[in-house]
This record gives sequence, C-alpha cells and structure tokens, in this order.
Amino acid sequence: MKNTDALKILQDYYDNGNPTEDEEFLFVEALNYLIDQTKDPRYMTELGWYYCSQKRFDLEIRYLEMAAEYGYLPAMEELGYMWYYGQHGEQDYKKAFYYFSKGAGDDKTPGSLWCRYKLADMYRFGCGVKKNEKRYRQMIEKAYKDVKDAQHLNDPYPEICYRLAGIRAEDGADAAAIALLKNAKAFMAERLSWEAFWGHIEVMGRIVRMLYGLMPVDMEAFDFYDMFYLADHPGKYTFDMNGERYAIDVSDDEERAVGFDGKWYRTFEDLCNKAEIEGRRFTTVYDELQDWRIENE
Repeated sequence: MKNTDALKILQDYYDNGNPTEDEEFLFVEALNYLIDQTKDPRYMTELGWYYCSQKRFDLEIRYLEMAAEYGYLPAMEELGYMWYYGQHGEQDYKKAFYYFSKGAGDDKTPGSLWCRYKLADMYRFGCGVKKNEKRYRQMIEKAYKDVKDAQHLNDPYPEICYRLAGIRAEDGADAAAIALLKNAKAFMAERLSWEAFWGHIEVMGRIVRMLYGLMPVDMEAFDFYDMFYLADHPGKYTFDMNGERYAIDVSDDEERAVGFDGKWYRTFEDLCNKAEIEGRRFTTVYDELQDWRIENE
C-alpha cells in the first residue's frame, strides 16, 4: 500500500453512506498505515472517533491519547470532555484537568478556548484541583476578551458569556450581565439552527433562565427560546407560523411536561431536540414563530 492508495480508500469510505464490512476493514487498515507512515495525529484522532462510533471505547481512548501526545488540540479537547463528564461511564477529574491544561493555550483558536473555559470551571468547583474562585474569574475575563469578536458558530462565545454574566450578576452589575446574556442567546440561536446538539440546547436553557432571573419577560420581544423560562410555569402559550396558530402546553404538575401537536415531551429541552413543526425542527424555524401570547392570563 502507498500513501495515495490509503488516501483513496479513505475518500471512498467517506463517499459511501453505507460501507460494507470489507470497506470498514480497509478503512481501518488505511488509517493504521497512514499513522505508521506519517505519525500525523489527525489520522490517530480520526481512528479514535471511528472506534467511538463502534462503541470500542478502549481503542478510542488509545488513539486519542496517542494524538494528544503529539500535541494535537482536538484530541486533548475530546479527552478533557470525555473524562470531565464521564462520557463512557468513568469520570476522572484529574485526567480531565490534565488534558484541559494541555489544550488551554493563550491563542484564540476555538479548541483552546473550549479547554480554557472548562479548565476555569474546574477551578471554580474544585474538580481535580483546589477550588480557586479568583483564578476562575481571571480565566473567564481573559477568555471573554479573546472570544468577544467571535466569527464562527463553533466558538464557545455563548458559554463564556454565560459564565461572565454570572460573575457580573454576583457583583451587582445586572445591566452588564443582561447584555452578555442577550448576546449569548442570539449567538446560540444561530448555532442551534445549524447544529441542534443536545449539550447546546441545555446551555441555551441555562442562558435564558439566568436572563429572566435578572429581568422580566417582554412579550412584545418574545421568541421561541424564551419558552425555556416559561416552560418552568404551567400554562398555554400560543404563536403564529405562516398564518396558522399553534400552542405549546406546560403541564400543571411537578413534572412540567411540555405538549405540542398531540405529543408530550419530558422537558422543553426534549421538545427542542425531538419536536417538529410543519416538517422542520423548531430550532431551524425559531425566528419564523411570531405573535406569542400567554393564553392562561
């Protein structure tokens, strides 16, 4: 096999939406060949992600750790989150701290910023390191300076704004906190229209709930994501889309289940993740939903 042969095998695999077992085997062989020949951590990481898709997590970790040893930032970021959240059933804050620390450089690249704000969280909560609120604040302030002109939806702008807003609110600067949260909400809405990842949906919920803990809801400027706050309160909330009237119901029991179009969802986050309106996910049409009303008032 030559490098050109291996690269062609990779491209054929990517172009094939339903590879056979033989094609899967060739794909793995090609990646192993390229790793051996080039020592390129991108191929190590790619093979790690492949094994993750196969639920062979021991091999995923092996290849991600190999890439991390070559200083490959995406692998360090992935390992940090993996160990921080215990994504494969085992949580290890010391390992998470190690990989976030390795990935948290002073540059403004998205990978570095994702590592930096999670490392700050670890100082805040004392996870894998001694709790240090002052260091947390310093790190978030610095991260915000580096991300405030974010141009790409994969930049952790809303996550960092949310944390800085919390700092501002703790210091009594509610107006500054509100401005940060509004910016975070607008940015996250755009990201969700592009990629409605569950973790991003949860972050949007935290942003909106903090925002309306600092200011009243304005129904004149209401949008779909403000339902994160109202979904904590029982009632019927209606809106218009393409001239049709729709309703979202929030149950009056402790569960606060959310109903739409004859179906019930465990939480509003669950609705964002699964529900559709006119054949499209809510997250892709959020700005088309108009004239919100609280019907139970």
